[in-house]
Amino acid sequence: AAALVAAQAGAAQLTYLQQLLDATPQGGWVQVNLNKFSDAWATPAQGGLPSGTYSNPGAIVPAWSSVAWDSQRGNLLLFGGGHANYMGNEMYVFQGATGTWTRGSLPSKMTPFGNYGGFYTVDDRAPQSAHTYDNSVYVKKNDMYVTFGGAAFNSGSGFQVRGADGNPVTAGPWMWDPRKADANKVGGTTGSGYLPSTVGGEMWSNQRGRWTGNGPGASPSFLETNSAVRVENGKDVIYVTSDRNASGWQSLYRYELGDVRAGEIGKFNQVGFSWNAPAYQSAAAFDTVHNLYVHTSAVGSSFRGFGVWDLSTLPKDGTGAVTDCVQWGSGSNRCVVDKYVSLVDAAGHAVAVNAEHGIAFDERSGKFLLWDAKNQGRLLETQAQYGADGKLLGTWLATELLSTTTAQPVGKFRTASYEMGVLGKWQYVSELGAFVALDNYNATTMDAGVWLYKPFAGVVPEPQTLALLLVGLGAIGLKTRRSQRA
Repeated sequence: AAALVAAQAGAAQLTYLQQLLDATPQGGWVQVNLNKFSDAWATPAQGGLPSGTYSNPGAIVPAWSSVAWDSQRGNLLLFGGGHANYMGNEMYVFQGATGTWTRGSLPSKMTPFGNYGGFYTVDDRAPQSAHTYDNSVYVKKNDMYVTFGGAAFNSGSGFQVRGADGNPVTAGPWMWDPRKADANKVGGTTGSGYLPSTVGGEMWSNQRGRWTGNGPGASPSFLETNSAVRVENGKDVIYVTSDRNASGWQSLYRYELGDVRAGEIGKFNQVGFSWNAPAYQSAAAFDTVHNLYVHTSAVGSSFRGFGVWDLSTLPKDGTGAVTDCVQWGSGSNRCVVDKYVSLVDAAGHAVAVNAEHGIAFDERSGKFLLWDAKNQGRLLETQAQYGADGKLLGTWLATELLSTTTAQPVGKFRTASYEMGVLGKWQYVSELGAFVALDNYNATTMDAGVWLYKPFAGVVPEPQTLALLLVGLGAIGLKTRRSQRA
């Protein structure tokens, strides 16, 4: 009965967004937030950061941040900041039911540690603010927000807490409980906010080490990496990449969660190995039709496409359970190796993916839509394409989609020095059959718009049809070569 009530409540909470979508033409955009992002900020008197350097929450949005869609409540969750951008670690919530920006918590007070150039939260019961790249997800079964972080304030390294000797030790991933959201409570414990009297909501939990298997190591790097989540055999499973040496060659990990609130231990395994498609700043999505994990691969002029892992070949042990992989040799536990895929348009000209793209998969049409926000509402559309022999092609057809509405995001997540990128601020919402995007922060209006994009309805062409079209264009897939590593 409880599950039924929750499902009915979730459907009702989408009424406002659905009505806006119904009035929007296919291929068009609609802005859905009724108040400003800045309306949710806390003043120092309410427990917000004191005025000064790194105290502007507006920096959260462009600073390599990401969002997660809370499908239980129809909310968009935003956590970010980090490195040299914003110190606060509060959660922001865009409520789809009302179209309003709200706050899910107050920030934790920060204290510097030693000569490491970074900061702890005073109670070690909440994460530092961090660039989250494409490393924020919502897990449905556990009803939790999960972040692997990236460049934390102000060290630029991963999440850390104090060890027994007072020195930093690796922390995370961190989980935030939306059931405990409270705009007037700090995310950690009582007394850990900027006002000593602020009550703690104890919303965060450090999941470091709460798994079996082969995790990303003692000092994992989630700098500029990517993730995506789905339910497998009734359990939340997060796929996330990690690049320990900032080499650009990201390994793929599978993180299967147990019942977190019940204290169940999860399982972390390395399942994929990067050999053909490097990535620094990147974003990823699942192709649920073909069981592919696809991430953007945009490095220099040589790689401007995708890296693809075929998850139908996950490493398994003798019982059929997913297990740690080996990079070389043969057998069922060999690593899934990536394939590099390039894009061409209908005339056979190369179409470049860049480091600013966000990528999401439309489950209804079976297509990927990419948004880099450089040209406001312009999108790229593509899909996995196979040859007559059933093998995945190394070149996919891509189509540019121009907005059918005058209203569209401003975009441009970049400065003269940095490509900050959309990354994880572009998500598909299956309950709406549409995409949600977080626009860039505007310092003049003090707002960051929340937009919905209504995709064109379409039928997925047969793989053989697409393969013949590519052959007819004379498109030649880039031949992947084994790359030498430093």
